[in-house]
This record gives sequence, structure tokens and C-alpha cells, in this order.
Amino acid sequence: MSQICYRNEYKHEISQKNQVILTSRLRKFLKHDENSVGNSYSIRSLYFDTIYDEAYWDKEDGRSYREKFRIRYYNNDCSFIRLEKKVKDGAVGYKQSARITKETAEQLIQKNYACLADASHPLLQEFYAKCKSQCMEPKVIITYEREAFAYAPGNTRITLDFDMHASTQVSSFFHDGRIGIREPGIDCVLEVKFDNYLPLWIQNLVQTEETTSTSHSKYVIGRHLNQI
Repeated sequence: MSQICYRNEYKHEISQKNQVILTSRLRKFLKHDENSVGNSYSIRSLYFDTIYDEAYWDKEDGRSYREKFRIRYYNNDCSFIRLEKKVKDGAVGYKQSARITKETAEQLIQKNYACLADASHPLLQEFYAKCKSQCMEPKVIITYEREAFAYAPGNTRITLDFDMHASTQVSSFFHDGRIGIREPGIDCVLEVKFDNYLPLWIQNLVQTEETTSTSHSKYVIGRHLNQI
């Protein structure tokens, strides 16, 4: 399993105007990350939760420690799919991942978790055990566009996520094109992630008129859009 690395993460909901200003500014000083095709790329995730929606309620109730499981792929490329576990612990968090095939993902969508019974990767073993013991099941698909920038010092990453859609039709996870309901009222979410420190010039670079941080959760919003 990948080494656990706790990271800081700050989120701001920003307007389309400030999105345009920020992207223009960031493109002058930072390089896009390795996933970028042109300026941005698409992300599609399928989130899992227990039959009691424990991950959902952990977030809604403001619990300090939370974890979510999802499968994800980029730019409609089904040759690279990952199962991910994202953990939030107070003000910091970490993410772990394991590669899976499209065939395995399709089995998980159908709740045929036995396909992971003999998995060797520790994260796949953990997911299998929790699916069996906690009755995990796929809940909602989240699709959105991302423009991302990276800076090596501090392992700094800046992302702008926009055009988010959500759908509970989990069988459509591998369908092409936008699916589901568009997130209303929010043009873009700015996220700044780093390990131990954020370079001062990066702090200055991402300043906008909208300085209120948010606990924006794509999973929770996706559930709301589809009436839980």
C-alpha cells in the first residue's frame, strides 16, 4: 500500500469571474499537472457508502475523522482506473489508491465484491472486508472538469474544479458524456493542497476577493442533488 502522507487542504468556492482571473494568473507562473490534456481534464468518480450512509452522515455531523471509498478514472480513459480511500482527520488528510481493471470496476458496481476476495493489495483487501462487514454499496457518480497546477516545493497542488454533475444511476459510470444533475449556485471550487508548508508567493498567487473557506464535499452535494 502507498505510504500515508498527511496533507493540508483548503477549499474556496469562487465565482466564474474569479476563476478566469485565477487561471490566467496561475498559467503564467505554474505548470499544469501530469493529468492535464490541454488546460483541463475530466474526472469521474463513483462513491461507495454503507447501507446506513455512514460516510454521508459523518460529514453532515461534522465528525473529525472521516473516510470515503471511490473508484475513479480520467478523460474517459478506462485503461487507468483506481480504487481510492480518502481520509480526513481534523485539519489534515491523506489518500491511498490501488489500480483496478474496468472488469473489476464493473463487478464492484454490481456489488459482486467476491472479485476482490483474493486481492493482494492491502487497500483492496480492506475495501473487500468493509464491503462484506458493513454492506458497502455504490451510491453516486460525480463528474467534473479540473484545471490543476503543481509546484514541487511543499508538494503543492492547486486545482480549480467546475461543471460538476451528479447521478445515482451507478450503472452509467462508464457512459460517455455528462450525466446527472448539474451542481447549482457554485461556479468553481478552488483547492490548495500541500504537505508541511505553503510557499508565501503561492499564498499570494491564489488570493481572490472571495476568501471564505468552505467544507465543500462533492459526495455530499451529489447526494443532496439526488435527494440522498
